Amino acid sequence: MRTSLIVIMLLSLGFTAVGQVKEVTMHGEIVDVIAFVSSGAKQDAATIRASATSGNPLGFHETSTGKLYLLGSPEMNKSANEMVQSYVGLRVFVKGKTYNRDGTDVVLITDIGKSIR
Repeated sequence: MRTSLIVIMLLSLGFTAVGQVKEVTMHGEIVDVIAFVSSGAKQDAATIRASATSGNPLGFHETSTGKLYLLGSPEMNKSANEMVQSYVGLRVFVKGKTYNRDGTDVVLITDIGKSIR
């Protein structure tokens, strides 16, 4: 719920500006945003799940570019954390639309699965 509210707030601030929306398929991993940004340390799946359960937002780290994306769900009744928790600890692909505003990147996930790349 918390992540969905963050995404709704970000979108209302103008993330939908023309020319900044891209349809993408990316490969990487699900991370705890706070731990990733504050320390950059790799965490195990159990720690990431516990952090998400306590309310911390999960993000997507695209390994080829090193970019971190905040996650959003296009479904208003489902949080992004709920969508991705079963994929924590796996290499995954994410399909969706990315938005960027003033250096903050968000991906609204339309599909996620185990990556074979």
